[in-house]
Amino acid sequence: MKTATRPEDLGILANILQAELLSILPDIAPVQVQCRFLEGNLMVLVQHREDVVLDPQLTFEFLEQAIIAQHSSASDEVKIYLRVAGQKRPYVYHCFRLKALGESATKPNTLEEFTDTELLSEDTSTEVLASEPLEEELTQPQEKSTASSASAHPWDQFPSGVEQQGEPLPATTSTPAPVNPKPSLLSLVVASVGLSIVVFSSILYLLTRPCVTGPCTAINEAQQLLEKSNSSLENLQSGKEVLEAQQQMNSAIKMLESIPMWSKEHSNARELLANYRQQSQNLEEVVEAMKTASRAAAQSQNPPHPASKWIEIQKLWRQAIARLEQVPADSQLQPLAQRKLKEYKTNLATINQRLLKERQSLEHIKAATDAAKIAEARQGVAQSLEHWQLVLATWQTALQRLNQIPQGTTAYKEAQQLSAIYTSKMALARDRKTQEQIAANAYNQGVRLAKLAQDAQKNQQWSTAVINWRNALTYVNQVPNNTFYYAKAQSLIDSYQESFEQAQAKLEVVIRTQQAREDLNRICFGGTQVCSYSISNNVIKVKLTRNYMQTVRKTALTAQVSGDSKAQAGVINHVLRLEDALEVVSSNAQMRLEVYTPDDSLIEVHRQGN
Repeated sequence: MKTATRPEDLGILANILQAELLSILPDIAPVQVQCRFLEGNLMVLVQHREDVVLDPQLTFEFLEQAIIAQHSSASDEVKIYLRVAGQKRPYVYHCFRLKALGESATKPNTLEEFTDTELLSEDTSTEVLASEPLEEELTQPQEKSTASSASAHPWDQFPSGVEQQGEPLPATTSTPAPVNPKPSLLSLVVASVGLSIVVFSSILYLLTRPCVTGPCTAINEAQQLLEKSNSSLENLQSGKEVLEAQQQMNSAIKMLESIPMWSKEHSNARELLANYRQQSQNLEEVVEAMKTASRAAAQSQNPPHPASKWIEIQKLWRQAIARLEQVPADSQLQPLAQRKLKEYKTNLATINQRLLKERQSLEHIKAATDAAKIAEARQGVAQSLEHWQLVLATWQTALQRLNQIPQGTTAYKEAQQLSAIYTSKMALARDRKTQEQIAANAYNQGVRLAKLAQDAQKNQQWSTAVINWRNALTYVNQVPNNTFYYAKAQSLIDSYQESFEQAQAKLEVVIRTQQAREDLNRICFGGTQVCSYSISNNVIKVKLTRNYMQTVRKTALTAQVSGDSKAQAGVINHVLRLEDALEVVSSNAQMRLEVYTPDDSLIEVHRQGN
C-alpha cells in the first residue's frame, strides 16, 4: 500500500540521509542529498563536487540500509542517483524495491559487468548512466494536467552546485499528483510515527555533534595537543618522540575536523585547521625524511656493499635531505630540520666517500688484472735481463694497484686473493731476473777481463795477461745455465782457454829467461868477469872473456911447468864447475846454450831448448 509523503517529510529524510552520509566520510565533504517523489517512486539524488570521490557501491549500500531503517517511504521502488555538481545528468544510479515494513528485494550491484545493451535496460539495479532512457525518465512531467510543466525537468528546481564546507543545501521538494488510492488511517499513523522517530533521531544526531551545544572544548583540547606536540619537537631524543608528536598533532586536527559546519565554532575551527594542517604537512615532511634516513641507515649496515647498493643508499639520503629542505624557514620545525640536515649531509658525505672508494677499488682491480695479463704475456717471451726486468716491473705495478684497495670495500677480499697469486708469480720473475742479472754480470765481466788480457799481451805484460785470462775464464764459467747469456758464455770458453794457455806459456818463458839472466849474471859477473851473454830466439849465447881465458891458460901452464898437480887439478875443477853452471842455466831456462871464445868460436853446446 502506498501513501503520500509530505514535502517536509522528504526534506527531513534528505537531511537525515545527508547527515548519515557525512558521518561515514573521512572528512567533512561537501555532499548534498535531495529527495522527491516521481510517479509514486522515491528518488534520492546525491550531489558532490568534482574533487570529491565517492565509492558508488559503498554509498548505495549505506543509503539503502538507511532508507530501509527509517521506514520512511511508502513507495515500492527507490532510485538513488550520484551526480557531480554542475553536471546535467547523474553518472551512476541504483534502484531497489521495498516490501512491507522495510523488507527489500534488491538486485545485486554489478557496476562493471553490464554490456552496452544492459546499460539501456530498466531492470539493471546499478548502472553507469550514459543512455537516453534514463534522461527521458528524469524529464517526465510532474503534473500531466499542466502543459507548461510537461517539459520541465524534475531536478531543474535543484541547484547543480554543492557548497564547499558550508551549510548543506536544503532538500527541494515537490508535490506530485497522487496516483495511488487514498491511504488508510493506519498507514498514515504508522508513517507519521516513523517520521517522528526519524526527525527525533536526526535532531539528536545533529545536537550530539561536537561544539553544537555548550562550550566547545574540542578547540582548547586541540590547541593543547598542538602545544604539547610543538614542545616535544623542541627537545627530541629519538625518532619515537617525533612519531608521538605527529600523533598528537593529527589528534588535534581530527578534533577540529569533528566540529560540524552548523557549529558556531566552525569558522574558528577552519582557521585553526588551515594552520594545523600546514604544520602537519611540514611535520610529515620531517617524519618522511627521518623514515627515509632510517631506511638508508639500515641498508648501510654490515658493509661492504657493491657500488649499486651505495648508489641506492645515496639516493635515500638525498631524498631525506630534499624533504627537510622543503620545511619553510619560519616553521617551528626549522631547528629540528637544520639539525637533521647537518646530520644527513654528513652521512651523505660518508656514503659518497664509500661509493668513491668502491668505484676506485673496482678500477684498481681492473688495472691490476690488466697488468697481470700483460706480465704473463711478457713472461712467456722474456729472454734477456731487460725482458725480465720489464716482467718484474709489470708484476710490481699489478701488486701496487691491489695494495691501494682499502678494507671495507667489496673488492678487498678479491684483492687479497689476487695479491697472494701475483706475489708468487712476481717472486718467480724476481728469481729469474736475479739469475739473468748474475749471468749478465758474469758474462760482461769475463768479456771485459779478456779485453784487458789482450791489451796486456800486446804490451808483453804476460803476467797481467795470464791473470786476466784466468779471471775471464772464471767469470764466463759462472754464467748460470738456462739463462740468456749461457750460450754466449759457452762460446767464449775455448778461445779464452787457449789464450790463457798461450799467455801462461809466454809467462813461463819470461820467468825462465829472467831466471837465466839472474844465474848468468852471477856466473859471469860474480867477481872477475868470466863471460858475457845474450838471449834471443830461445837461445842463450855465452861468450868467455879474453882475460878469463888467458888467466885460465896461464894458471894451467904454470902448474904444468912446476909440476903442481894440485894447481892443475884446481884449474880443471874450475872449468868443470863453469860448465856445470852453464848446464844448469840451460836446463832451467829450457833453452839451447852455446859457449863461445872471445873470437866467437863455438866451444860447446848445451841442448836443453828447442
